Amino acid sequence: MVTALVPIAVFAGVSATVFLGFLSVWGALNKRATARVSSLADQLDRAGIKMASQEIVLSTVAGIAIVWIALLFALHPKFLFALLLLPAIAAIAWLGFASFVRFKMAKRLATFVTQLEPATRLMAGGLRVGLGVRQALSIVIDELPDPARHEFRRVIGLTNIGASVYDAMDDMAARMPGHESLMLTRVFRVQSETGGDLARILDQLADTIKDRRQIQRKCSALTAEGRMSAWVLMLIPVGLGLFIVTTQPAMGDALMYTTIGRTVLLVVAGLEVGAFVWLKGLLRMDA
Repeated sequence: MVTALVPIAVFAGVSATVFLGFLSVWGALNKRATARVSSLADQLDRAGIKMASQEIVLSTVAGIAIVWIALLFALHPKFLFALLLLPAIAAIAWLGFASFVRFKMAKRLATFVTQLEPATRLMAGGLRVGLGVRQALSIVIDELPDPARHEFRRVIGLTNIGASVYDAMDDMAARMPGHESLMLTRVFRVQSETGGDLARILDQLADTIKDRRQIQRKCSALTAEGRMSAWVLMLIPVGLGLFIVTTQPAMGDALMYTTIGRTVLLVVAGLEVGAFVWLKGLLRMDA
């Protein structure tokens, strides 16, 4: 009787150990996944993308599965290559999506920084004729398009639910990070504590933002040749591959339909991604 209960006891002990281990790991995994989803939601908000982060994650997973299954039917790869193909597709999809979000964020932030100079001058003009800070912010909402209209409307919205204008401006600087937006929020915060002519200070800040934009345009002009050279270096392997596939069918078939050829293509794709990241970092100039 006791001997018959030994396997059951061992199974129960192993099951309890696995369950307790899963519970101990689940909290950390859930916390990390929640942080990633929250970070993705913040990035989507900064990029001006209206889809929810959960919808994007599910759509991306579904798209990866569809592409993987389509490639399996089209290429009929071996089992090992088919298993390696799935994480490769997932990595490419995530890299492409992350690059798209960063591009949208950078474009929206650049547009917002461009609008900060006229926004600052509008606020200074409103304060000079006797309006309050909230009324001066309302002028920006009426006169400028998105994203400045959207961001300053959120500032007004936060003040409507009880937040101070200065805290709302700090929240805007956190959503739209940059030296110019940080300077704007610091001007409001310091002026509220020390006093002074806010309209004159805003005019001086607008001149500073204008000078910074001129310097950034000069930097962009000086690095234009380097960026063009980077694009040429990136496109040479792609053009060479298309030329080989078009003019040399045998070599094209060897690249597309053999294990060695597919491995070479994956290695080339990885080197292309590495070269893109390295060249981008080489040409970056911190303002």
